[in-house]
Amino acid sequence: MKFLKSTLYILLPVLLLHSCRDYVEVEPVENNRVLKYTSDYRGLANNYSAITASGGIYLLANADVEFPVTYQNTVNTIWANSYTWQDRIYDPSQGDSDYIALYKAVYNSNVILDGVWSSEKGTDAEKKEIYAEAFVHRAFAYLQLVNTYGPQFDPASANSEKAVPLLLNPELFSSLERSTVGQVYDQILSDLKSALDNDIQDTPQYNVLPSKRAVYALLARTYLYMGSYQLSLDNAQKALEMQSGLIDLKTFASGNSYPVLTQNPEIIFSKTLLLTYKGAPLSNDLLNSFESNDLRYNYYTIDGANFSPRYTGRGFAIANYSPTTGINIGVSVPEMYLIAAECYARLGQTQKAVDNLNILRAKRYKSGTAYEVAAATPKEALDLALTERQKELIGRGFRWFDQRRLNLDPVYQKTYTRVFKTVTYTLEPNSDGYVFPINQNYIDLNPELGK
Repeated sequence: MKFLKSTLYILLPVLLLHSCRDYVEVEPVENNRVLKYTSDYRGLANNYSAITASGGIYLLANADVEFPVTYQNTVNTIWANSYTWQDRIYDPSQGDSDYIALYKAVYNSNVILDGVWSSEKGTDAEKKEIYAEAFVHRAFAYLQLVNTYGPQFDPASANSEKAVPLLLNPELFSSLERSTVGQVYDQILSDLKSALDNDIQDTPQYNVLPSKRAVYALLARTYLYMGSYQLSLDNAQKALEMQSGLIDLKTFASGNSYPVLTQNPEIIFSKTLLLTYKGAPLSNDLLNSFESNDLRYNYYTIDGANFSPRYTGRGFAIANYSPTTGINIGVSVPEMYLIAAECYARLGQTQKAVDNLNILRAKRYKSGTAYEVAAATPKEALDLALTERQKELIGRGFRWFDQRRLNLDPVYQKTYTRVFKTVTYTLEPNSDGYVFPINQNYIDLNPELGK
């Protein structure tokens, strides 16, 4: 009974999807409603609201965010606990929206993988395409989950620490015993390779749909987090061979010129931050790192008066330009150039690292101003690449994942402190504060989650 209760608690929003004929066609079978036709599965795979939201609680904890003193009195307990790296984020009456959204994507993916091949009125080619896409959605969800609720992957260890449950079938009666960090990463890699093995499409109509370039880009991100730099570089290059276009900020008349998410030529595969986090104030250290001729300051940040609650400072701008523009945390062309630059630096190829940075920077600086960087050593190139990541990937929470992985290197380890309502909080390298706790409500229903 406990398995059923806890799984329902997490997956109820997903199950309710099946009663909506706007997205899927269903038939009643013994008091249940099931998918029958291939078009039903395509409708589920295309259900934008069900597959795109991919968490973001870590944004509040990362070093890119800084709550002004007056702003601190306006935030709720979830924001306060996340901002101060607490070992309990939610009150007993609260659910974890990140956890629910990500396992919702897992459940939908499992439904497709389990049933699409036996669906009716569809060709094998249609079924295979939907099947391949589901592997990518599931891999993305687990990459988010393991890096939010599990310890950092360490290439020098067995990665045997517990992370999150691996649910690979759409069953309600399932054990939610947590798998290890290594097991979750193995599954992510397996899913992405399965998508390739099933000939996932090259050029989908919209960037919210998985593609071969998205698989390569996700492999590049996954291997980067694993510290496998040659494999990360190889896959970043494959993604860039298929999609390498960059937006030239010099061509914009204003921030409102920024393209909506589904029409953004830089996005390889769109996944979005939960919108509840979009107004988080950006840190002064990050804002001060922009040079005066760097157009990203004007287009990637916006005055805090544009958010509710208002604050003195600046927040991430792009989601404010259009109601149809989310904050993309999926893979993108700029991220691939940044991954290539970092990996080249780590592999000792200084000039290639700098070249990739300058390709990106050429599209981000005012006309007629100096944008090129140079490095004499791999270490200098790596420092430049890491700094560029902070500025280009601003406002998305990627800094948190970078903090986690950089903690493994004594050269880049750093202790962070922040003051919240006059109390000073400290985040030591590799501390438990880098792992978000699974909601106690879910552990109470499923004790094995706490083990």
